[in-house]
Parts: sequence; structure tokens; C-alpha cells
Amino acid sequence: MSQDVDPNQVLKSGSYRVLKVVIFICVCLAFYTLYMDAWVQKRMAGQKWDTPVQVFARPLSIYSHKFLPKQEVIDELKLLNYKSAPQPDSPGQFTIKQSFIEIYRRSYIGFDGLIAPQKIRIGFQQNRVAAVESFKDGQWLPQSITYLEPLLISRQATDSNEDREILDLSTIPEWMIDALLVVEDKNFYHHHGVAPLAIVRALFANISAGRKVQGGSTITQQLAKNLLLNDNRKSYFRKFKEAIIALILDYRYSKDAILEAYFNEIYLGQNGSRGVHGFALASKFYFNQRLADLTPEKFALLVAIVKGPSYYNPIRHKQRAQERRDLVLQLMVSDNVISKDDYQWYVNQPLALTVNKSKYRTRFPSYLQQVERELKTLDVVAPLNSGLMVFTGLDPLLQTRYERLFAQSIKQLESGYKQKDLNGAIVSISLENGTISALVGDKNNTAGGFNRALDSQRNIGSLVKPAVYLTALDEPDYHLGTLLPDEKISMQSNQGKRWEPTNYDKKLRGEVLLFDALSQSLNLPTVHLGMDVGLTSVISTLRKMGVDQQINKYPSLLLGALPMSPLQVAEVFQPIANFGQKFPVQAITHVTDNNGIKLLTSNLDSQIIFDYATSYELAYALTQVTKVGTAKRLANEHKGIQFGGKTGTTDDLRDSWFVGFDQNKVTSVWVGKDDNSPINLTGSQGALFVFSQLQQARIPESVNKPKPNNVELRYVEKSTGSILSGECGEHIQLPIRVDKITKIKDCPSLFDWL
Repeated sequence: MSQDVDPNQVLKSGSYRVLKVVIFICVCLAFYTLYMDAWVQKRMAGQKWDTPVQVFARPLSIYSHKFLPKQEVIDELKLLNYKSAPQPDSPGQFTIKQSFIEIYRRSYIGFDGLIAPQKIRIGFQQNRVAAVESFKDGQWLPQSITYLEPLLISRQATDSNEDREILDLSTIPEWMIDALLVVEDKNFYHHHGVAPLAIVRALFANISAGRKVQGGSTITQQLAKNLLLNDNRKSYFRKFKEAIIALILDYRYSKDAILEAYFNEIYLGQNGSRGVHGFALASKFYFNQRLADLTPEKFALLVAIVKGPSYYNPIRHKQRAQERRDLVLQLMVSDNVISKDDYQWYVNQPLALTVNKSKYRTRFPSYLQQVERELKTLDVVAPLNSGLMVFTGLDPLLQTRYERLFAQSIKQLESGYKQKDLNGAIVSISLENGTISALVGDKNNTAGGFNRALDSQRNIGSLVKPAVYLTALDEPDYHLGTLLPDEKISMQSNQGKRWEPTNYDKKLRGEVLLFDALSQSLNLPTVHLGMDVGLTSVISTLRKMGVDQQINKYPSLLLGALPMSPLQVAEVFQPIANFGQKFPVQAITHVTDNNGIKLLTSNLDSQIIFDYATSYELAYALTQVTKVGTAKRLANEHKGIQFGGKTGTTDDLRDSWFVGFDQNKVTSVWVGKDDNSPINLTGSQGALFVFSQLQQARIPESVNKPKPNNVELRYVEKSTGSILSGECGEHIQLPIRVDKITKIKDCPSLFDWL
């Protein structure tokens, strides 16, 4: 017998089951929301992005009386992508007049923070800066010093291959924020992360069109997708997850914080393998300008790209991108972001792209290797992927031209001397502060492998001789006119090996002046002198000059049995070229965060390691090396310019060295082969030729240091080394310290001849 089923009971039972399902879903949703809330907070806490380390060249300093030819400033402006204009009325332009240059310098973040755009005027006279002025309050005012912004030479991308510059919302003009919101999310400040009505409108529009023509995502949802989800798969679950995260973001963070993150996160294009993220980097990538300096039509193009960076790529699809930009401008005028009159002007402007795809890729790989090594040793209180800005002493014009000229010089040497596989290195150091101005480690300037400037340890040959002579000149018994023996010398080691050095020309002169022994790079007088002052004293001098590796206390040290890299050689010669003053040699000068707040400043203080008078005597002899000595070709090829320098050649002609200096920099050049086989080139045939060719890179300034009061120019008798009372017989004029002028030989008077 069947029982009747109570419909009310069934309904009640079904409702109860539905209620349980609803409660279960709500509980699950609550737990999921709590989980996502914790996940969002963790992802948003601290550093949100891996941001590349940016490495910059030195900012070009400009001040009155500085040796700085006008053309070099023009070349630097072109390297910085400034444009010539009849009248510079916007940042990034310059005008050339007969005796001055007028520049509208861009704003930039330097090691002293944000530097505002500024009109400057630089006057020139005979390759020097005659005056520096800045335009303020409607008039030109004198300025003690000004700078051009430093060239960006490297953006070292992270593993994610995302490239961006981080900016603070407070630095973004309000009209830019309004323009973005008008296009992407007009009700941004009035919804709670999700706009249901916008989603419904987009849904109907897409159904009517039969394809996606309108999006319903808010800026908060876009941020959730790009920053937190990083998921482009189309699925309902992803959209649901995106909405949950958007609601959490809106609840947990202020609208300004969300907007700032969006400005920094949004993807706006591709530079090779790197994604261009954020409006700040996109502004520099497409226009070579800071975001805050963009005019409305340029910013409108960036906003236009947001809709589809590939579809609206202004490089590939110019017409399509311009039409989208004009639509953005139309929306801006409809919402009173710009006026109708302004709209007519902006809509008629071309896209005016200034794209250089290599701009944000690494330049100068040899130099960057030194920067990377120094970064590893510096105590910077910030992770390398936090957007550090690294400022260096690199001179970009010098580096660029040295790379080109070095490659050409090596080819000429190979052709002229029938050689193969020659290579070498160059290091140039600023005498003003000890920073590395240029560094070339390979004849192929794109090579990033073995860096000969840093890692090629080769015997330095005669480059060691200035240390021997400096040791002697620092003692009371020696001056440039002292006679030295030029005769055979033989020594035997504890192992019974005999060492019998010779002069390069195999000649013996009996006795020579110390000055002639150095300028002619004679071996035998140098060995006699070195043994007389003592190997211990010579090694002590080398230590003061900066040699920190092991030095074997053998007599062969006196002729250069000391392996060093070209960078070490340049460092050792820096105090000689600087007349006794030594700076720490380094590439990096400052490290800041991405807002220009200093995290580290390198030590740029100098110390006096040699007496100025003694250094003056040695430097005088080295300047004569380039006039009458082994490097006299410099005087013939660069008339009117006074260099100092020293050639170096090693046994069996395996290594060709030259170190030269002018008033502003010291440069070491090495030429050789990686397998250490002979190249059959002396220092004057190989490295000196390269150094001479390098002078095409920049107009050199003659060495011109003031003579110290305790040094006098005196006549010295060549045959005896006696200091003469006047000008008589066969003599030479040399600088000699006053305290060493103890005995003077009288010149015969007119009556003595009668």
C-alpha cells in the first residue's frame, strides 16, 4: 500500500538542500577571498617589480675657462639626441651661433636628484669655455657651472625581460591622469574595483558586433591581470579571479596607490626581447623625453597604445596609431582635459617619434665589465633589481671614437707590418678625478668576452723605468743632469744563472746624463741606477704608485719583468701624469635609487704620494720623450701639442706598450697577441702609433703645469753633468731642485778667452 508524498515536505527538503549548497558556496567563497586577500597583500608588499640597473656616463660639466672645444659640445648634444633648431623653445633643442651655443636642456634625474629643464648659453673662445649663463626670470644670468644630462649606456634587464622605470604619482601632471581616466576608466574614483554596468555595456556591444569591440575591465582589473595574475588566457574563472582581486585591491589600497602601480606596470610595447612597461619608460622609448615633459598629443599616443600595444604599434602601424591617438584627443577635449583650440593644434601634429631601439640596450661592453665588477664590491644598501641608477666617469664621445679608431689602427698595423691576429687594449683615466674615461678591451667593440684591458697580464718592459728614475730623483744625490754609467753589467742568481742585459741598439756610450738615459730608454744606465738606489726602494715606489700584486725582487724587475694589465698600467702612471697627486681609479662615482636619492658616493679624494718638485722633474723628462726621445713621432704628428709619455717593449718583441698623457688624461695602450707569440713591433712602432691615431678622437690640451718655486731651469754640461753658471760649451737646460744645486761650474768669461 503506497504512501502519499507531501508536496510541501518535498519542497521544504529541496529548499533546504539548495540552502546548504548556497551556504557551502558562500563559505568556500569567503575562504577563497580570505586566501586571495592574504596573497594580494603579500604580492603588493615591498618591491613589486624587478627593475633593471641603469648605468649612465658622466654628465658633461661646463664652466668658465674649461678646455672644451665648441665642436665637442655639439657632438655631445647630438649623441644625446638633441635637435638643432632656429630657436630652442622646448627641451631637447639647441641653436649654434658664431661664438656660443644656446641649449634648452632636458630635465633628468642625476646623482643630485631631479634636475629641472633649463635654458643655458655657453660662450667659447679658442677652444675654451668663455662664459656660462642660464635663463631665469626673463634674463640671462651668469652661472658658475652647469651640466648636460648623462647618456644612458646600459639597462641591465632582469630574468623576466621586463624593462621599466618606476615613477611616483606625485611627479605625474594631473592632466595626464585625467586623460588616462577619460579613456580607460572614467568612473575610477567612484567604483569599488569592478564596474558591473560597464561590463554589461561591453557585453551587449560585443554581442551586437559579433566580435570584441569594447572592454569592460576597470583600471583596477587591468592591474590585477597584468601585475598579479600575469595570465592572458581567456576563461571565465580567470575573469572571476580578476574581479575578486580587483575588489580586494580597491578595499586594501587607496585609489592613488592603485593608479601609481598601473602607471608603472602597464605594457606598452617591445624593444627587442624586452617588454616596455610603464608610461615612464615608454615616454623615453618612443619620444626620448621624460613623461612629465610630454605634450598632450604625445601622451595621447601612449594612452592610445594601451588598448593594444601590437595592434597600435606606432612604429609598424603609423596610420592606425595616429587615428587612435586622435580619438583619444577627441575624448580629452570632450571631458575638458584640453580646450577645443588646443585640440585643433594637437590633432594636426605628426607622431614625432624618436625611437632608437638600441638606446636601452647595453653599449660599450668592455667598459660595462669593469662597472659590473665594481658593483659587486660596493656596499650598496639595496638589491640590484630595485632600479638602481649607477653613474660612472665614462666619456661617451671618447669611448665611441676610441673603439672605432682602435679597430682601424690594428688593421693598419697588421697590413703595414704583415702581421695577423693582433689585438690589444686601451684605458684612459681622467686626471681631474681619477675616473675611467674610456676602456677598450678588444679590437671588436661589440665583443663582451675576454677583456684585455682588465685581464691581460703582460710584462710591461720599459714602462717600469719611470719608477726607477723617480726613486732616484727623490734622493739628494740625483738630478736630471747626473751622469750614469752606460757600460756592461753582469749578475748571477743563486741558481747560477747569469743575467747580462744590453741596450736595445747594442751600443755602449760610457756615460750619459740621467735625462738622456730616460728619454732614450737606455737599459744599462737604468740597471746601474736601479741597483744603486736599491731594489727595495724601487719596489716601495711601485707600491706607492698603485702596484698591489706580488713583485719579485730580481734585477730583471728594472727592465720590466713585471706583468700588469693595461688598466693597472694606467693607474700606476696616473700619479706621474698628475705630478705626484693620486686619485682612486674607478669607473663608478655614484649610486642612487630611481629617484636620485644617493645610496653611495665613491671616494674621489686625492692624496699626495710624491713631492711636487720631484714629480715635476720626472714629468719634464717624460715630455721630452715625446720630443727628442723614443716617442718623438708625437711631436712631428701633432705639432704644437705637448704630450708626456713612455714607450715599452718586452723581450722577443712580444708586447708593444705606450703610456701617454696630456693636461687632462693619461692613456695606456697595449698591442700584442693572445697566444703571446712575437709581434715584431717595438713600443714606438705599435702602441705609440695607436696612441697617435687616437688623438683624432678629441683635441688634446698640452701639458702645462706651473714650475715649483724650489725648482730652477739650469744649464748642464753634457760631458760632465756639471751645473753651469751660464750658457757655455755643449750643454742642455734642465729643471733641477734648488737644494741639489750645491756646486756650480763657472763659465769662462770673455777675458778668459783673450
